[in-house]
Amino acid sequence: MITIQERSKKMQGKKKKKKTKGHVQELGAKFADYLPTASGLKTGSKGDQVKRLQRYLTNFGYLDSNVLDTYGVPRDRAAAPAAKNGTFDQNTVQALKRYQEFHGLPVTGELDEASRELMSKPRCGFPDVAEYVLQGNKWNKTALTYGFNEFTGDLSTAQVRNAVTQAFGFWNAVTPLTFSEVPMASSPDIVIRFVTGNHGDGISNAFDGPGGVLAHAYYPPPNGGAIAGDTHVDDAETWSVNIPPSGTDLVSVLAHEFGHALGLAHSTVHNSLMYPYYSGPHRYLHSDDTAGIQALYGTIVSGTWHGWEDLGGVIIGAPAVSSWAAKRLDCFVRGTNNRMYHKWWNGSNWSGWENLGGVIVGPPAAVSWGPNRIDCFAPGTNNHMYHKWWDGSKWRGWEDLGGVIIGAPAVSSWAANRLDCFVRGTNNRMYHKWWNGSSWSGWENLGGVIVESPAAVSWGPNRIDCFAPGTNNHMYHKWWDGSKWRGWEDLGGVIIGAPAVSSWAANRLDCFVRGTNNRMYHKWWNGSSWSGWENLGGVIVESPAAVSWGPNRIDCFAPGTNNHMYHKWYA
Repeated sequence: MITIQERSKKMQGKKKKKKTKGHVQELGAKFADYLPTASGLKTGSKGDQVKRLQRYLTNFGYLDSNVLDTYGVPRDRAAAPAAKNGTFDQNTVQALKRYQEFHGLPVTGELDEASRELMSKPRCGFPDVAEYVLQGNKWNKTALTYGFNEFTGDLSTAQVRNAVTQAFGFWNAVTPLTFSEVPMASSPDIVIRFVTGNHGDGISNAFDGPGGVLAHAYYPPPNGGAIAGDTHVDDAETWSVNIPPSGTDLVSVLAHEFGHALGLAHSTVHNSLMYPYYSGPHRYLHSDDTAGIQALYGTIVSGTWHGWEDLGGVIIGAPAVSSWAAKRLDCFVRGTNNRMYHKWWNGSNWSGWENLGGVIVGPPAAVSWGPNRIDCFAPGTNNHMYHKWWDGSKWRGWEDLGGVIIGAPAVSSWAANRLDCFVRGTNNRMYHKWWNGSSWSGWENLGGVIVESPAAVSWGPNRIDCFAPGTNNHMYHKWWDGSKWRGWEDLGGVIIGAPAVSSWAANRLDCFVRGTNNRMYHKWWNGSSWSGWENLGGVIVESPAAVSWGPNRIDCFAPGTNNHMYHKWYA
Protein backbone atom coordinates (compact mmCIF):
# COMPACT_ATOMS: atom_id res chain seq x y z
CA MET A 1 0.00 0.00 0.00
CA ILE A 2 1.25 3.49 -0.79
CA THR A 3 -0.01 6.76 0.49
CA ILE A 4 -0.78 9.85 -1.51
CA GLN A 5 2.34 11.93 -1.28
CA GLU A 6 2.75 15.64 -1.68
CA ARG A 7 4.29 16.25 -5.08
CA SER A 8 6.79 18.98 -5.87
CA LYS A 9 5.07 22.01 -7.36
CA LYS A 10 8.20 22.89 -9.27
CA MET A 11 9.27 21.03 -12.37
CA GLN A 12 12.26 18.80 -11.80
CA GLY A 13 14.75 19.77 -14.47
CA LYS A 14 14.46 22.64 -16.90
CA LYS A 15 11.39 22.67 -19.09
CA LYS A 16 12.37 22.52 -22.75
CA LYS A 17 11.46 25.30 -25.10
CA LYS A 18 9.51 24.35 -28.18
CA LYS A 19 11.98 22.71 -30.54
CA THR A 20 12.53 23.80 -34.11
CA LYS A 21 13.27 21.78 -37.19
CA GLY A 22 16.71 23.35 -37.47
CA HIS A 23 17.58 22.38 -33.89
CA VAL A 24 16.56 18.78 -34.45
CA GLN A 25 18.64 18.52 -37.62
CA GLU A 26 21.79 19.42 -35.71
CA LEU A 27 21.53 16.33 -33.52
CA GLY A 28 23.04 12.95 -34.39
CA ALA A 29 22.04 10.46 -37.08
CA LYS A 30 18.58 10.69 -38.58
CA PHE A 31 16.11 7.92 -39.31
CA ALA A 32 16.65 8.46 -43.04
CA ASP A 33 20.36 7.64 -42.57
CA TYR A 34 19.64 3.99 -41.78
CA LEU A 35 16.32 3.32 -43.49
CA PRO A 36 16.70 1.31 -46.73
CA THR A 37 14.97 3.14 -49.57
CA ALA A 38 15.09 0.29 -52.12
CA SER A 39 13.77 -3.25 -51.95
CA GLY A 40 15.21 -6.26 -53.78
CA LEU A 41 18.41 -6.53 -51.75
CA LYS A 42 19.62 -10.12 -51.39
CA THR A 43 22.72 -12.30 -50.97
CA GLY A 44 25.65 -10.70 -52.79
CA SER A 45 24.19 -7.18 -52.91
CA LYS A 46 26.60 -4.44 -51.90
CA GLY A 47 26.66 -0.73 -51.28
CA ASP A 48 24.96 2.00 -49.28
CA GLN A 49 21.52 0.39 -49.28
CA VAL A 50 22.98 -2.75 -47.70
CA LYS A 51 24.73 -0.61 -45.10
CA ARG A 52 21.41 1.02 -44.26
CA LEU A 53 19.71 -2.35 -43.91
CA GLN A 54 22.51 -3.65 -41.69
CA ARG A 55 22.38 -0.57 -39.51
CA TYR A 56 18.62 -0.99 -39.10
CA LEU A 57 19.01 -4.66 -38.18
CA THR A 58 21.81 -3.78 -35.77
CA ASN A 59 19.87 -0.97 -34.08
CA PHE A 60 16.98 -3.28 -33.26
CA GLY A 61 18.88 -6.33 -32.06
CA TYR A 62 18.96 -8.61 -35.12
CA LEU A 63 22.73 -8.29 -35.63
CA ASP A 64 25.13 -8.52 -32.71
CA SER A 65 26.32 -5.17 -31.28
CA ASN A 66 26.67 -3.26 -28.03
CA VAL A 67 23.14 -1.94 -28.54
CA LEU A 68 22.02 -5.14 -26.80
CA ASP A 69 24.30 -4.39 -23.85
CA THR A 70 22.83 -0.96 -23.24
CA TYR A 71 19.34 -2.42 -22.87
CA GLY A 72 20.46 -5.28 -20.64
CA VAL A 73 19.85 -7.92 -23.34
CA PRO A 74 22.51 -10.68 -23.36
CA ARG A 75 24.48 -10.88 -26.60
CA ASP A 76 23.47 -14.50 -27.12
CA ARG A 77 19.91 -13.29 -27.75
CA ALA A 78 21.06 -11.79 -31.08
CA ALA A 79 20.15 -14.04 -34.02
CA ALA A 80 23.29 -13.38 -36.04
CA PRO A 81 26.89 -12.26 -35.53
CA ALA A 82 27.90 -8.85 -36.85
CA ALA A 83 27.81 -8.65 -40.65
CA LYS A 84 30.44 -7.45 -43.10
CA ASN A 85 29.63 -3.79 -43.56
CA GLY A 86 28.08 -3.07 -46.94
CA THR A 87 27.92 -6.71 -48.08
CA PHE A 88 24.71 -8.76 -47.97
CA ASP A 89 26.37 -11.79 -46.38
CA GLN A 90 24.93 -14.87 -44.64
CA ASN A 91 24.80 -13.05 -41.27
CA THR A 92 22.63 -10.39 -42.91
CA VAL A 93 20.42 -13.10 -44.40
CA GLN A 94 20.05 -14.75 -40.99
CA ALA A 95 19.22 -11.43 -39.29
CA LEU A 96 16.70 -10.43 -41.95
CA LYS A 97 14.98 -13.83 -41.76
CA ARG A 98 14.60 -13.41 -38.04
CA TYR A 99 13.16 -9.92 -38.55
CA GLN A 100 10.64 -11.30 -41.04
CA GLU A 101 9.72 -14.18 -38.75
CA PHE A 102 9.30 -11.91 -35.72
CA HIS A 103 6.86 -9.68 -37.61
CA GLY A 104 4.92 -12.39 -39.44
CA LEU A 105 6.29 -11.55 -42.90
CA PRO A 106 7.28 -14.07 -45.60
CA VAL A 107 10.65 -15.45 -44.44
CA THR A 108 12.70 -15.01 -47.63
CA GLY A 109 15.99 -13.60 -46.36
CA GLU A 110 15.62 -10.93 -49.05
CA LEU A 111 14.54 -7.34 -48.53
CA ASP A 112 11.13 -7.44 -50.17
CA GLU A 113 8.82 -4.43 -50.28
CA ALA A 114 6.67 -5.65 -47.35
CA SER A 115 9.74 -5.82 -45.09
CA ARG A 116 11.05 -2.46 -46.25
CA GLU A 117 7.65 -0.81 -45.79
CA LEU A 118 7.37 -2.08 -42.21
CA MET A 119 10.87 -0.79 -41.45
CA SER A 120 9.75 2.69 -42.50
CA LYS A 121 7.14 2.92 -39.71
CA PRO A 122 7.75 4.67 -36.38
CA ARG A 123 8.57 2.36 -33.51
CA CYS A 124 10.14 1.83 -30.09
CA GLY A 125 13.94 1.88 -29.82
CA PHE A 126 14.13 -1.21 -27.61
CA PRO A 127 15.59 -4.21 -29.54
CA ASP A 128 13.37 -7.06 -30.70
CA VAL A 129 14.59 -10.05 -28.71
CA ALA A 130 13.54 -13.67 -28.92
CA GLU A 131 11.64 -13.89 -25.64
CA TYR A 132 8.63 -11.80 -24.68
CA VAL A 133 9.33 -11.91 -20.94
CA LEU A 134 13.09 -12.05 -20.58
CA GLN A 135 15.15 -13.57 -17.75
CA GLY A 136 12.55 -12.66 -15.14
CA ASN A 137 13.70 -9.03 -15.20
CA LYS A 138 11.53 -7.33 -12.60
CA TRP A 139 11.52 -4.88 -9.73
CA ASN A 140 11.90 -6.41 -6.29
CA LYS A 141 9.01 -4.31 -4.97
CA THR A 142 5.52 -3.39 -6.10
CA ALA A 143 5.30 0.27 -4.94
CA LEU A 144 7.28 2.13 -7.61
CA THR A 145 8.05 5.82 -7.90
CA TYR A 146 8.67 8.01 -10.93
CA GLY A 147 9.87 11.54 -11.58
CA PHE A 148 10.40 14.01 -14.42
CA ASN A 149 13.79 15.33 -15.48
CA GLU A 150 12.61 17.16 -18.60
CA PHE A 151 9.19 17.91 -20.07
CA THR A 152 8.08 18.55 -23.65
CA GLY A 153 7.14 21.90 -25.12
CA ASP A 154 4.27 20.27 -27.03
CA LEU A 155 2.07 19.88 -23.96
CA SER A 156 1.53 21.42 -20.56
CA THR A 157 3.08 19.70 -17.57
CA ALA A 158 -0.43 18.85 -16.38
CA GLN A 159 -1.18 17.12 -19.70
CA VAL A 160 2.07 15.15 -19.51
CA ARG A 161 1.40 14.10 -15.93
CA ASN A 162 -2.11 12.99 -16.83
CA ALA A 163 -0.75 10.96 -19.78
CA VAL A 164 1.79 9.28 -17.52
CA THR A 165 -0.91 8.45 -14.98
CA GLN A 166 -3.09 6.89 -17.68
CA ALA A 167 -0.15 4.92 -19.09
CA PHE A 168 0.84 3.47 -15.71
CA GLY A 169 -2.83 2.77 -15.06
CA PHE A 170 -2.94 -0.02 -17.66
CA TRP A 171 -0.29 -2.00 -15.76
CA ASN A 172 -1.66 -1.02 -12.35
CA ALA A 173 -5.09 -2.39 -13.29
CA VAL A 174 -3.91 -6.00 -13.76
CA THR A 175 -1.07 -6.34 -11.22
CA PRO A 176 -0.29 -5.42 -7.59
CA LEU A 177 1.99 -2.63 -8.92
CA THR A 178 1.38 0.96 -7.81
CA PHE A 179 3.03 4.12 -9.13
CA SER A 180 3.49 7.53 -7.51
CA GLU A 181 5.32 10.67 -8.58
CA VAL A 182 8.16 11.99 -6.42
CA PRO A 183 10.63 14.85 -6.92
CA MET A 184 13.94 14.03 -8.60
CA ALA A 185 15.64 14.74 -5.27
CA SER A 186 13.91 11.62 -3.93
CA SER A 187 15.65 9.38 -6.51
CA PRO A 188 12.61 7.98 -8.33
CA ASP A 189 12.77 4.42 -9.61
CA ILE A 190 11.73 5.49 -13.11
CA VAL A 191 13.01 8.79 -14.52
CA ILE A 192 10.97 10.21 -17.42
CA ARG A 193 12.77 12.48 -19.89
CA PHE A 194 11.78 14.31 -23.08
CA VAL A 195 15.04 14.73 -25.01
CA THR A 196 16.48 14.85 -28.53
CA GLY A 197 19.53 13.42 -30.30
CA ASN A 198 22.38 12.11 -28.18
CA HIS A 199 21.02 12.59 -24.67
CA GLY A 200 23.64 10.77 -22.60
CA ASP A 201 22.77 7.10 -23.21
CA GLY A 202 25.55 6.65 -25.75
CA ILE A 203 25.61 7.45 -29.46
CA SER A 204 24.08 4.06 -30.33
CA ASN A 205 20.96 5.08 -28.39
CA ALA A 206 20.73 8.64 -29.69
CA PHE A 207 17.31 9.67 -30.96
CA ASP A 208 16.95 10.12 -34.70
CA GLY A 209 14.61 13.07 -35.22
CA PRO A 210 11.00 12.95 -36.44
CA GLY A 211 9.80 9.48 -37.39
CA GLY A 212 11.81 6.35 -36.71
CA VAL A 213 12.41 5.76 -33.00
CA LEU A 214 9.77 7.44 -30.85
CA ALA A 215 11.05 6.47 -27.39
CA HIS A 216 12.94 3.84 -25.48
CA ALA A 217 13.10 2.50 -21.93
CA TYR A 218 15.42 0.28 -19.92
CA TYR A 219 14.84 -2.92 -17.99
CA PRO A 220 14.62 -2.86 -14.17
CA PRO A 221 17.85 -3.21 -12.14
CA PRO A 222 20.45 -4.51 -12.45
CA ASN A 223 20.03 -4.10 -16.23
CA GLY A 224 20.80 -0.63 -17.53
CA GLY A 225 22.93 0.39 -14.55
CA ALA A 226 22.19 3.92 -13.39
CA ILE A 227 19.40 4.33 -15.93
CA ALA A 228 17.61 1.06 -15.12
CA GLY A 229 13.88 1.56 -15.55
CA ASP A 230 14.26 5.02 -17.07
CA THR A 231 12.01 6.08 -19.94
CA HIS A 232 13.16 8.52 -22.62
CA VAL A 233 10.87 10.12 -25.20
CA ASP A 234 12.10 11.74 -28.44
CA ASP A 235 11.05 15.37 -28.21
CA ALA A 236 11.63 15.79 -31.94
CA GLU A 237 8.24 14.14 -32.42
CA THR A 238 4.98 16.08 -32.12
CA TRP A 239 3.18 14.74 -29.06
CA SER A 240 -0.56 14.73 -28.49
CA VAL A 241 -2.92 13.55 -25.77
CA ASN A 242 -6.15 14.04 -27.73
CA ILE A 243 -8.22 11.37 -29.45
CA PRO A 244 -7.93 11.54 -32.40
CA PRO A 245 -4.36 12.75 -31.87
CA SER A 246 -2.90 15.82 -33.56
CA GLY A 247 0.49 14.07 -33.54
CA THR A 248 1.77 10.90 -31.91
CA ASP A 249 -0.34 9.66 -29.00
CA LEU A 250 1.77 10.09 -25.88
CA VAL A 251 -0.37 7.82 -23.69
CA SER A 252 0.07 4.84 -26.04
CA VAL A 253 3.82 5.30 -26.43
CA LEU A 254 4.40 5.78 -22.70
CA ALA A 255 2.32 2.74 -21.82
CA HIS A 256 4.45 0.65 -24.20
CA GLU A 257 7.72 2.01 -22.81
CA PHE A 258 6.63 1.46 -19.22
CA GLY A 259 6.17 -2.18 -20.18
CA HIS A 260 9.93 -2.31 -20.84
CA ALA A 261 10.67 -0.38 -17.65
CA LEU A 262 8.76 -3.10 -15.78
CA GLY A 263 10.63 -5.97 -17.45
CA LEU A 264 8.80 -6.84 -20.67
CA ALA A 265 10.42 -7.25 -24.08
CA HIS A 266 8.61 -6.83 -27.39
CA SER A 267 5.72 -9.06 -28.42
CA THR A 268 5.21 -10.63 -31.84
CA VAL A 269 1.42 -10.19 -31.46
CA HIS A 270 0.54 -7.33 -33.81
CA ASN A 271 -2.40 -5.95 -31.83
CA SER A 272 -0.65 -6.10 -28.47
CA LEU A 273 0.55 -2.97 -26.70
CA MET A 274 4.08 -4.41 -26.60
CA TYR A 275 4.35 -4.85 -30.39
CA PRO A 276 7.31 -2.65 -31.43
CA TYR A 277 5.67 -0.51 -34.14
CA TYR A 278 3.34 2.43 -33.59
CA SER A 279 0.29 2.59 -35.87
CA GLY A 280 -1.91 5.00 -33.93
CA PRO A 281 -3.49 5.24 -30.47
CA HIS A 282 -3.46 1.94 -28.56
CA ARG A 283 -4.84 2.52 -25.08
CA TYR A 284 -5.51 -0.98 -23.84
CA LEU A 285 -3.75 -4.19 -22.87
CA HIS A 286 -4.06 -7.23 -25.12
CA SER A 287 -4.33 -10.59 -23.34
CA ASP A 288 -0.71 -11.16 -24.39
CA ASP A 289 0.37 -8.01 -22.54
CA THR A 290 -1.58 -9.03 -19.46
CA ALA A 291 -0.13 -12.54 -19.50
CA GLY A 292 3.38 -11.11 -19.78
CA ILE A 293 3.18 -8.62 -16.94
CA GLN A 294 1.35 -11.05 -14.65
CA ALA A 295 4.06 -13.65 -15.29
CA LEU A 296 6.43 -11.17 -13.65
CA TYR A 297 4.34 -9.60 -10.88
CA GLY A 298 1.30 -11.81 -10.44
CA THR A 299 -2.35 -10.86 -10.44
CA ILE A 300 -4.27 -8.55 -8.16
CA VAL A 301 -4.79 -10.40 -4.90
CA SER A 302 -8.46 -10.92 -4.09
CA GLY A 303 -9.73 -9.67 -0.76
CA THR A 304 -7.27 -6.78 -0.48
CA TRP A 305 -7.24 -3.04 -1.03
CA HIS A 306 -5.20 -1.67 -3.96
CA GLY A 307 -3.98 1.84 -4.83
CA TRP A 308 -3.74 4.77 -4.45
CA GLU A 309 -3.75 5.40 -8.25
CA ASP A 310 -3.17 8.98 -9.46
CA LEU A 311 -5.84 9.89 -12.05
CA GLY A 312 -4.69 13.45 -12.58
CA GLY A 313 -6.91 16.46 -13.01
CA VAL A 314 -6.94 19.59 -10.88
CA ILE A 315 -10.11 19.44 -8.85
CA ILE A 316 -11.95 21.40 -6.18
CA GLY A 317 -13.81 19.54 -3.47
CA ALA A 318 -14.97 15.94 -3.39
CA PRO A 319 -15.47 13.84 -6.52
CA ALA A 320 -18.60 11.85 -7.40
CA VAL A 321 -18.77 8.39 -8.96
CA SER A 322 -21.38 6.09 -10.47
CA SER A 323 -21.40 2.75 -12.28
CA TRP A 324 -23.94 1.47 -14.80
CA ALA A 325 -22.23 -1.87 -15.65
CA ALA A 326 -19.58 -4.26 -14.41
CA LYS A 327 -16.12 -2.68 -14.69
CA ARG A 328 -17.66 0.65 -15.71
CA LEU A 329 -16.89 3.76 -13.64
CA ASP A 330 -17.94 7.35 -14.29
CA CYS A 331 -16.29 10.05 -12.17
CA PHE A 332 -17.34 13.69 -11.92
CA VAL A 333 -15.51 16.62 -10.34
CA ARG A 334 -15.67 20.38 -10.06
CA GLY A 335 -12.77 21.94 -11.96
CA THR A 336 -10.91 25.12 -11.09
CA ASN A 337 -13.09 27.00 -13.61
CA ASN A 338 -16.24 25.78 -11.80
CA ARG A 339 -17.22 23.55 -14.70
CA MET A 340 -18.13 19.92 -14.14
CA TYR A 341 -15.66 17.40 -15.60
CA HIS A 342 -16.13 13.72 -16.39
CA LYS A 343 -13.59 10.88 -16.54
CA TRP A 344 -14.53 7.25 -17.09
CA TRP A 345 -13.11 3.72 -16.98
CA ASN A 346 -14.46 1.56 -19.83
CA GLY A 347 -13.20 -1.75 -18.50
CA SER A 348 -9.68 -1.49 -19.88
CA ASN A 349 -8.48 2.13 -19.64
CA TRP A 350 -9.26 5.60 -18.31
CA SER A 351 -10.47 8.37 -20.58
CA GLY A 352 -9.25 11.94 -20.39
CA TRP A 353 -11.25 14.67 -18.66
CA GLU A 354 -14.44 15.71 -20.51
CA ASN A 355 -15.75 19.24 -19.84
CA LEU A 356 -19.52 19.07 -19.19
CA GLY A 357 -19.91 22.80 -18.61
CA GLY A 358 -22.23 24.39 -16.11
CA VAL A 359 -21.22 26.74 -13.35
CA ILE A 360 -21.24 24.76 -10.11
CA VAL A 361 -20.27 26.06 -6.70
CA GLY A 362 -19.92 22.76 -4.85
CA PRO A 363 -19.07 19.11 -5.49
CA PRO A 364 -21.40 17.08 -7.72
CA ALA A 365 -23.25 13.82 -7.05
CA ALA A 366 -23.93 11.00 -9.50
CA VAL A 367 -25.92 7.78 -9.81
CA SER A 368 -26.86 5.26 -12.50
CA TRP A 369 -30.25 3.51 -12.55
CA GLY A 370 -29.80 1.52 -15.75
CA PRO A 371 -27.36 0.60 -18.54
CA ASN A 372 -25.77 3.67 -20.14
CA ARG A 373 -27.79 6.01 -17.92
CA ILE A 374 -26.20 8.58 -15.56
CA ASP A 375 -27.82 11.33 -13.49
CA CYS A 376 -25.67 14.12 -11.99
CA PHE A 377 -26.59 16.82 -9.51
CA ALA A 378 -24.70 19.91 -8.32
CA PRO A 379 -25.34 23.28 -6.67
CA GLY A 380 -25.49 26.33 -8.93
CA THR A 381 -24.54 29.94 -8.24
CA ASN A 382 -28.03 30.59 -6.81
CA ASN A 383 -27.62 27.60 -4.44
CA HIS A 384 -30.38 25.73 -6.22
CA MET A 385 -29.78 22.09 -7.08
CA TYR A 386 -29.25 21.41 -10.79
CA HIS A 387 -29.63 18.16 -12.71
CA LYS A 388 -27.71 16.99 -15.80
CA TRP A 389 -28.13 13.53 -17.27
CA TRP A 390 -26.75 11.17 -19.91
CA ASP A 391 -29.66 9.51 -21.71
CA GLY A 392 -27.59 6.86 -23.52
CA SER A 393 -26.68 9.00 -26.51
CA LYS A 394 -26.01 12.54 -25.28
CA TRP A 395 -25.86 14.79 -22.24
CA ARG A 396 -28.98 16.81 -21.37
CA GLY A 397 -29.69 19.62 -18.87
CA TRP A 398 -28.87 21.54 -16.68
CA GLU A 399 -32.34 21.38 -15.05
CA ASP A 400 -33.06 23.70 -12.10
CA LEU A 401 -34.62 21.69 -9.23
CA GLY A 402 -34.81 24.58 -6.79
CA GLY A 403 -34.10 24.42 -3.09
CA VAL A 404 -31.53 26.45 -1.17
CA ILE A 405 -28.74 24.05 -0.34
CA ILE A 406 -25.37 24.08 1.39
CA GLY A 407 -22.57 21.93 0.05
CA ALA A 408 -22.95 18.91 -2.19
CA PRO A 409 -26.13 16.94 -2.84
CA ALA A 410 -26.39 13.15 -2.51
CA VAL A 411 -28.35 10.80 -4.75
CA SER A 412 -29.43 7.16 -4.80
CA SER A 413 -31.65 4.98 -6.97
CA TRP A 414 -33.54 1.83 -5.95
CA ALA A 415 -35.33 1.16 -9.26
CA ALA A 416 -35.26 2.05 -12.94
CA ASN A 417 -36.25 5.69 -13.45
CA ARG A 418 -36.28 6.31 -9.67
CA LEU A 419 -34.07 9.00 -8.11
CA ASP A 420 -33.81 10.11 -4.48
CA CYS A 421 -31.83 13.29 -3.75
CA PHE A 422 -30.69 14.56 -0.35
CA VAL A 423 -29.20 17.92 0.63
CA ARG A 424 -28.24 19.95 3.65
CA GLY A 425 -30.56 22.95 4.00
CA THR A 426 -29.67 26.38 5.35
CA ASN A 427 -31.16 25.33 8.72
CA ASN A 428 -28.80 22.30 8.83
CA ARG A 429 -31.70 19.89 8.37
CA MET A 430 -31.54 17.14 5.73
CA TYR A 431 -34.02 17.52 2.87
CA HIS A 432 -35.27 14.92 0.39
CA LYS A 433 -36.57 15.34 -3.18
CA TRP A 434 -37.42 12.41 -5.48
CA TRP A 435 -38.28 11.57 -9.07
CA ASN A 436 -40.97 8.86 -9.30
CA GLY A 437 -40.60 8.17 -13.03
CA SER A 438 -42.85 10.98 -14.22
CA SER A 439 -42.43 14.01 -11.95
CA TRP A 440 -40.36 15.56 -9.17
CA SER A 441 -41.67 15.85 -5.62
CA GLY A 442 -41.25 18.89 -3.42
CA TRP A 443 -38.59 19.09 -0.71
CA GLU A 444 -39.28 16.85 2.33
CA ASN A 445 -37.67 17.87 5.65
CA LEU A 446 -36.05 14.80 7.27
CA GLY A 447 -34.78 16.68 10.31
CA GLY A 448 -31.51 16.04 12.07
CA VAL A 449 -28.78 18.59 12.63
CA ILE A 450 -26.06 17.89 10.09
CA VAL A 451 -22.92 19.94 9.67
CA GLU A 452 -21.79 18.67 6.25
CA SER A 453 -23.28 17.23 3.09
CA PRO A 454 -25.02 13.84 3.31
CA ALA A 455 -24.36 10.58 1.43
CA ALA A 456 -26.95 8.06 0.21
CA VAL A 457 -27.20 4.58 -1.30
CA SER A 458 -29.89 2.00 -2.09
CA TRP A 459 -29.24 -1.74 -1.77
CA GLY A 460 -32.71 -2.99 -2.70
CA PRO A 461 -36.19 -1.95 -3.85
CA ASN A 462 -37.68 0.82 -1.71
CA ARG A 463 -34.62 0.85 0.58
CA ILE A 464 -32.44 3.96 1.15
CA ASP A 465 -29.60 4.52 3.62
CA CYS A 466 -28.34 8.06 4.33
CA PHE A 467 -25.28 9.20 6.30
CA ALA A 468 -24.13 12.62 7.49
CA PRO A 469 -21.88 14.18 10.18
CA GLY A 470 -23.53 15.54 13.30
CA THR A 471 -22.52 18.46 15.50
CA ASN A 472 -20.10 16.21 17.43
CA ASN A 473 -18.44 15.17 14.13
CA HIS A 474 -19.69 11.61 14.55
CA MET A 475 -21.25 9.92 11.55
CA TYR A 476 -25.03 9.46 11.74
CA HIS A 477 -27.26 7.04 9.86
CA LYS A 478 -30.90 7.47 8.77
CA TRP A 479 -32.73 4.96 6.62
CA TRP A 480 -35.98 4.34 4.78
CA ASP A 481 -37.10 0.74 5.43
CA GLY A 482 -39.85 0.65 2.78
CA SER A 483 -42.58 2.16 4.93
CA LYS A 484 -41.04 4.90 7.06
CA TRP A 485 -37.85 6.76 7.95
CA ARG A 486 -35.81 5.53 10.91
CA GLY A 487 -32.80 6.92 12.84
CA TRP A 488 -30.67 8.98 13.34
CA GLU A 489 -28.19 6.29 14.52
CA ASP A 490 -24.84 7.46 15.93
CA LEU A 491 -22.01 5.46 14.29
CA GLY A 492 -19.16 7.28 16.04
CA GLY A 493 -15.88 8.30 14.51
CA VAL A 494 -14.43 11.79 14.32
CA ILE A 495 -14.76 12.83 10.71
CA ILE A 496 -14.04 15.82 8.51
CA GLY A 497 -16.36 16.63 5.64
CA ALA A 498 -19.02 14.48 4.06
CA PRO A 499 -19.04 10.67 4.17
CA ALA A 500 -19.32 8.35 1.15
CA VAL A 501 -21.25 5.09 0.95
CA SER A 502 -21.59 2.14 -1.43
CA SER A 503 -23.35 -1.22 -1.42
CA TRP A 504 -22.34 -4.37 -3.30
CA ALA A 505 -25.09 -6.71 -2.00
CA ALA A 506 -28.45 -6.69 -0.24
CA ASN A 507 -28.09 -5.53 3.37
CA ARG A 508 -24.41 -4.62 2.81
CA LEU A 509 -23.13 -1.07 3.40
CA ASP A 510 -19.59 0.31 3.12
CA CYS A 511 -18.97 3.82 4.47
CA PHE A 512 -15.87 5.95 3.93
CA VAL A 513 -14.81 9.18 5.62
CA ARG A 514 -11.87 11.54 5.92
CA GLY A 515 -10.37 11.35 9.38
CA THR A 516 -8.78 14.16 11.36
CA ASN A 517 -5.34 12.87 10.26
CA ASN A 518 -6.42 13.13 6.59
CA ARG A 519 -6.44 9.35 6.21
CA MET A 520 -9.44 7.58 4.68
CA TYR A 521 -11.40 5.36 7.09
CA HIS A 522 -13.83 2.55 6.35
CA LYS A 523 -16.76 1.20 8.37
CA TRP A 524 -19.16 -1.47 7.11
CA TRP A 525 -22.45 -3.18 7.88
CA ASN A 526 -22.32 -6.93 7.18
CA GLY A 527 -26.05 -7.57 7.50
CA SER A 528 -26.10 -7.98 11.27
CA SER A 529 -23.58 -5.57 12.85
CA TRP A 530 -21.32 -2.60 12.23
CA SER A 531 -17.53 -3.01 12.09
CA GLY A 532 -15.08 -0.64 13.71
CA TRP A 533 -13.23 2.02 11.71
CA GLU A 534 -10.54 0.63 9.35
CA ASN A 535 -7.67 2.99 8.42
CA LEU A 536 -7.10 2.82 4.63
CA GLY A 537 -4.26 5.34 4.60
CA GLY A 538 -3.68 7.92 1.92
CA VAL A 539 -3.45 11.65 2.49
CA ILE A 540 -6.73 13.08 1.27
CA VAL A 541 -7.69 16.73 1.44
CA GLU A 542 -11.43 16.46 0.78
CA SER A 543 -14.25 13.98 1.26
CA PRO A 544 -14.12 10.67 -0.63
CA ALA A 545 -16.58 9.08 -3.06
CA ALA A 546 -17.41 5.39 -3.41
CA VAL A 547 -19.30 2.98 -5.67
CA SER A 548 -19.67 -0.79 -6.10
CA TRP A 549 -20.14 -2.39 -9.53
CA GLY A 550 -20.17 -6.04 -8.45
CA PRO A 551 -20.11 -8.42 -5.49
CA ASN A 552 -17.27 -7.62 -3.08
CA ARG A 553 -15.96 -4.84 -5.36
CA ILE A 554 -15.60 -1.23 -4.15
CA ASP A 555 -13.98 1.75 -5.89
CA CYS A 556 -13.12 4.86 -3.88
CA PHE A 557 -11.94 8.27 -5.10
CA ALA A 558 -10.56 11.29 -3.24
CA PRO A 559 -8.42 14.39 -3.91
CA GLY A 560 -4.77 14.25 -2.85
CA THR A 561 -2.50 17.04 -1.67
CA ASN A 562 -1.72 18.02 -5.30
CA ASN A 563 -5.47 18.28 -6.03
CA HIS A 564 -5.30 15.31 -8.39
CA MET A 565 -7.99 12.67 -8.07
CA TYR A 566 -6.81 9.37 -6.57
CA HIS A 567 -8.37 5.92 -6.81
CA LYS A 568 -8.29 3.05 -4.32
CA TRP A 569 -10.21 -0.17 -4.81
CA TYR A 570 -11.12 -3.40 -3.10
CA ALA A 571 -10.98 -6.51 -5.30
